[in-house]
Amino acid sequence: MSQNLPERALRDRVNKLRNELDQKERELSKAFKDLSLHRTSSKRFKEERDRLNSEVRALGEEASILKMHRDIINQDIARIKKRREGLQREIRVERGIIDNAKNERDRLNEISKGKYDKLLSLYTENLETFISADITLEHEIDLFNQLIKFGERINAAKEADQKHRELRRGYKHIKAMQRELEMIHERIQRLADESQQYHEKLVDTYKKIDLIRAESDEYHKKLIETYKITDPLRDRIDNLKKTIKEMRERLSTEIRALKDAQLKREETKNEEKRIEARERYQKTGKMSIEDLRILIENKELKF
Repeated sequence: MSQNLPERALRDRVNKLRNELDQKERELSKAFKDLSLHRTSSKRFKEERDRLNSEVRALGEEASILKMHRDIINQDIARIKKRREGLQREIRVERGIIDNAKNERDRLNEISKGKYDKLLSLYTENLETFISADITLEHEIDLFNQLIKFGERINAAKEADQKHRELRRGYKHIKAMQRELEMIHERIQRLADESQQYHEKLVDTYKKIDLIRAESDEYHKKLIETYKITDPLRDRIDNLKKTIKEMRERLSTEIRALKDAQLKREETKNEEKRIEARERYQKTGKMSIEDLRILIENKELKF
């Protein structure tokens, strides 16, 4: 929109914006001075409040130490409880594994219907007979079928023995975890008693601190009342800063538009000079030094 305005109008707008910007900057400077005047009371209230808070912090050193010891103990308790919960989960998982292993072992025993060593011995005897003995074809077929069934029973018995070993390891693992749970319970009780002692001392210390903190709060209230006066000034300063920023941006835009208009005017003027110089040269065959410069710069002449 600014590009379409004549140069004079643009120059007037730039000057107007500069004057308005100067006025806003003077207003901002005055607002800063007013804010500085009102800071005296708030500074005194703040110093009194901070002095009392410093006393609270001094008294709070003992409370911090007590709290640190109590919290360290409570962290130990929490860590130990996590271990206890982990053991309890492991026991539940292990018992589930044991139940599954027992069911699987019982199923395999139903299939094997005998011990691994006994079944392997019978399988070996029948295999020897099948391979070496002179028997009828009907007997040979019967032995072959028995060997297949023995093989299935042997495999089942072997797997059942493996499940039984897993059960023994599982029971042993559960027993070890239960012993650790008993030790954890005793340790948690001891730490809880110690934590309670620190907590009671901490509560007594906080009661002493509260008395001084109440006086500090009174000064803080006075400080807040003072801020109610200075806050509008701060808002005014913020608004002025925002307005000044926007005005500077507009001014920058207007200046660019003015420069563009001036450049366009110069370009038009130069173009007119170029045309005049070329026409004079074409009519008279003569040119001035200035005409020569213009024609060379515009590549009207070549050497």
